[in-house]
Amino acid sequence: MSSSDTSTQALHRLVTVLSEDAIFALSAGSGDPEGTLMGLSKRRAEAYSATVQGAVLPTMTEQPEAWQVHLTRALAPIAPPVGLPMMELVREKVTLEVGARGLRSLFSTKPSEKDAQRVKKLGSLAVRTLRSVLLADGELDAEELLTIACVLGALGLSDAEAVALYNEAPLAARDLEVYGEVEPAVARAVVRGAWLAAALDTVDPREEEVVRSMAQKLGVPEEDTEAARAEALARVESRRLVGVAAIDAVRVVLGDSVPGAAVTLAARVASLLVPRRYRDEVLGHVGHGTPVVLAKRHEKLPLEDKVTALGVAWATALVEDPTLGRRALLRARWERVLADVGEEAGRARVLVDDFVGEALAAAARTLR
Repeated sequence: MSSSDTSTQALHRLVTVLSEDAIFALSAGSGDPEGTLMGLSKRRAEAYSATVQGAVLPTMTEQPEAWQVHLTRALAPIAPPVGLPMMELVREKVTLEVGARGLRSLFSTKPSEKDAQRVKKLGSLAVRTLRSVLLADGELDAEELLTIACVLGALGLSDAEAVALYNEAPLAARDLEVYGEVEPAVARAVVRGAWLAAALDTVDPREEEVVRSMAQKLGVPEEDTEAARAEALARVESRRLVGVAAIDAVRVVLGDSVPGAAVTLAARVASLLVPRRYRDEVLGHVGHGTPVVLAKRHEKLPLEDKVTALGVAWATALVEDPTLGRRALLRARWERVLADVGEEAGRARVLVDDFVGEALAAAARTLR
């Protein structure tokens, strides 16, 4: 095989990695998709270089759990995913992840021992609370275990500390202890994260009991606790709407790949965007091949959510690195969705193309 063929194959692999990374970054819902993509490209630069050199990394379609933990960790200091419980805690600097060179970090230098102890203490409290909430209505399933693993990844603890906390015996709500004072903003973040964990699959009375118990122990006022509950329910509904829009767009763009990429990628997008309480219903339409009827169903979404849905859809179109002709066909379909949703969201495709193109160009410069 010629060096040219080898280089082309290396870049082909990288297109898939970059497209999947774009799907995750846009699904994070930061409100600043351009900044999120830019930050992720810096945080993942070593992974992209390793891909070009032949390393096999976890992917969205083949090792989705490991991939999701890696990406959550990478995004922690940039845009903690809004659909993941306890990410409000990360926004309160309860993480030891720092920015890549050239990217503003949470810490100006290496985290101090005081910073490390704070993250370990508050992060442990958050994970124990999360586990207690998730266990309240029955044994943990694979998705709930993945949620815990992602939260641990975002905290940036050492491997040994993360494994120990992941494998820790669960505690009942009455046995959860709060040691020392917890900053009010952090306490509210833990309660918001607990409510979101409960709301993702409908709030069970047993889960609610755990959340309210922890709110009392943390000294969170009742009105703040109620506001956090309402916020969690609203977020779940918002994620449902943007998730349905994204899946509709994916199915239109990849409409000739059924069964195949359209089904596989729609399922992965659903796992990132659609709260599990709604997921079976949404994926039922995918599995049965129900025709997508756009009919301006998503035109009232906020612009930010339209950009998310359309950006995710275009990134799924690029996952298999289409030929120029195939790409033109996919773009024509994508533009049909854009016309239905609203032309003001057109920058979504440019955001993804720029992210993928810049990273590919940087990688290509290292190849002969």
